[in-house]
Amino acid sequence: MDFKEIELFMNNLKSVVSCKIISDSHDQIQEIHILADSSRGTKQICRDVQSVLISKFNLDVDYKKISIAQINDHLTIGHNFRLAIKSVQEESHAHEVIVRVKFEFEENVYEGEASGHKTERNILRLGALASLKAVESAIGFDHCLFLEEIDYVEMAGKKMVTSAVSFFMNGTEIMLCGSAFVESSKTEAAVKATLCAINRRIARYSTTN
Repeated sequence: MDFKEIELFMNNLKSVVSCKIISDSHDQIQEIHILADSSRGTKQICRDVQSVLISKFNLDVDYKKISIAQINDHLTIGHNFRLAIKSVQEESHAHEVIVRVKFEFEENVYEGEASGHKTERNILRLGALASLKAVESAIGFDHCLFLEEIDYVEMAGKKMVTSAVSFFMNGTEIMLCGSAFVESSKTEAAVKATLCAINRRIARYSTTN
């Protein structure tokens, strides 16, 4: 099943800004995330999504799998909008770790949290996911940022974390990449790399829309 084709088609629906489909290993749809404007109600948008899936793609999807986030039409972000890291915290348990991230801009603080298994690679991922949630909170859009990959590399004899993020806006997917050297902790480097990938794009988007 070509879910990319479905996502692109959904972007043509009235009020829909972007669409992201999450599927399992058997190509079964588990989640559909819709970013929409506020010109119509979420129930009507949901019905349109279901209708398109069944009529064009012969897919009967339960409405409970459809998540719709609406943009605040009055949201404005200045050209100098740049988030800064306020804090990065790790809460470690026997087999689980919780990463909490706080970003700030001027006097506002935006938080994100992610939890999961306590493995070295997964902690990097959790740092990035918590960062994405904090950024989405800051810009007022849900489900527009998705972590594609995060990993270690070595450059000039030093460890570095690189983060690849997909940014969905106005029906377009943009791949972003950022990096940061490991200094105080790998988790903090993951947060810095993810924010590095996103910050410049947020500023550019805010000045062109």
